[in-house]
Amino acid sequence: MDSPPRQTFNTVYSGRGCYYGLEVRPEFSDFFAQRDATGLWGLDLGCGEGRYALYLAAKGCRVTAVDISRVGLEKLEHMARAKELPVTTCHRDIADFAFPEAAYDIIVAATILDHLDDPLRKRTIQNIKYALKPGGHLYANVFTRSDPGCKMQAAAGHSPPSAAGVSETAGCIAPSFSSWALKTVFSDLSIITYDEAVEPDHSHGRPHFHGWAWLLAQKPF
Repeated sequence: MDSPPRQTFNTVYSGRGCYYGLEVRPEFSDFFAQRDATGLWGLDLGCGEGRYALYLAAKGCRVTAVDISRVGLEKLEHMARAKELPVTTCHRDIADFAFPEAAYDIIVAATILDHLDDPLRKRTIQNIKYALKPGGHLYANVFTRSDPGCKMQAAAGHSPPSAAGVSETAGCIAPSFSSWALKTVFSDLSIITYDEAVEPDHSHGRPHFHGWAWLLAQKPF
């Protein structure tokens, strides 16, 4: 039987087009826009429909894209084939993914660490560091406790789907990242950029807000 998060994302990915769009976050595109990724190896964790995987693959990076949603991965596979991009999908829960040692030049963890319970999140953070090559780059973003959906969960134990200003998928978020927590858990990497904000999001569903934290970091040589 599917888990509630898997059911939720299979549902939102089942429509036409890409539910969250194909545009990557600006801090990600600003950093990688002028960088040659030809011949590099990438890992996109919790890839969904694969916007980050497609972006990197279009720059020549060979990307492994991992997600629990078969529906999202099928959409990614179709787009990658159509554009002849080097993307390999992996239909697997993060808990069951085998992280190879020092295998990836680029790892993307976009809105995945905040969807994991505490023990799995801690294990995944260590696995990311283990799988990143020396000199490799990590991009991670998470919803923080300033996110309206996280605040509502903390107050009431759930996020009503009709709540104004709250994402319809907010119930999948584990409200665990306080201010600066993302930077702290990756403090043994060299932080290139880090920021936090509460921003409007009009890319999907009802207009709503998200409390974000994001970082770009490099594993020391």
